[in-house]
Amino acid sequence: MTLFYTNSVRHLVEKMDLEKMGFERGQYILKKFSDGEMYVRLEQNVEGERVWVLGSTNPPAENLLELLFLFEALHREKAEINLLIPYFGYARQDRVKTGEAFSGKIVCDLLRKFKPVSISVLHMHSPRLQRYLEYVNVIPFEIFNPIIDTAEIIVAPDKGAFAVAHQIGKEHNLPIVLLEKERPVQEKVVMAKIHGSVKHKKVMIVDDMITTGRTITEAAILLREQGAKEISVVATHGVFTQGAVRRIESSPIKKVYVTNSLPQKHRSKKIKVIDLTDFLERVLKTAR
Repeated sequence: MTLFYTNSVRHLVEKMDLEKMGFERGQYILKKFSDGEMYVRLEQNVEGERVWVLGSTNPPAENLLELLFLFEALHREKAEINLLIPYFGYARQDRVKTGEAFSGKIVCDLLRKFKPVSISVLHMHSPRLQRYLEYVNVIPFEIFNPIIDTAEIIVAPDKGAFAVAHQIGKEHNLPIVLLEKERPVQEKVVMAKIHGSVKHKKVMIVDDMITTGRTITEAAILLREQGAKEISVVATHGVFTQGAVRRIESSPIKKVYVTNSLPQKHRSKKIKVIDLTDFLERVLKTAR
């Protein structure tokens, strides 16, 4: 079977042994014209073949365009496309107010247009987008199991993380504590309530992604005020926008564990990156 992959996931595929997995690398040309326009052309015949595409939709916009152009080329050649997205960009824009673009839905509509046979997303941020795109949500928390086993309490930093926290707590036979947060303005966080006790306990905050770092650092401050003995964090995606690492460094958090679904370039001693390669290989091989 053939695996096509975009530049957005090159850092992951370079660690994979495609031949051992039973895949051959899909061949296509990607270049830019002098005015910056992107150009994609397949270099192999895929008519009627079942192929896999591995690609993320995170900024810059070229990542999304490359994936869409590759999709279009494969679709016109009547290939049966299976898509695995390690990071679904724009998933946080999953609802709109008057005058706003519904960016999450737009990305879903664009992907659905090419009629893929299947779509798997690594820990999608919002279940709301399920109504616009049929996909399998693949949550890789099994790779965090040895870390989670060191905790005494699982903490959901907001209601959106509660379902995953509940699942992890059940699997590890650990109690769950829920925090409630408020957003007075975009990308600002205020922790409002805590449901449960963390006094003298080692706690593990679980979430899908860390972007500005405000949610987990404000949660850590509240947990420390409530008597938590040790605070760590596991999250699938480490986005780490400007200021996030600084907030983590100055917070009560002992350690933050994220995957390399996105390239990780920070140099914080508090942040530990867990390699996704083996997990993604299992997902691809199982789906073959």
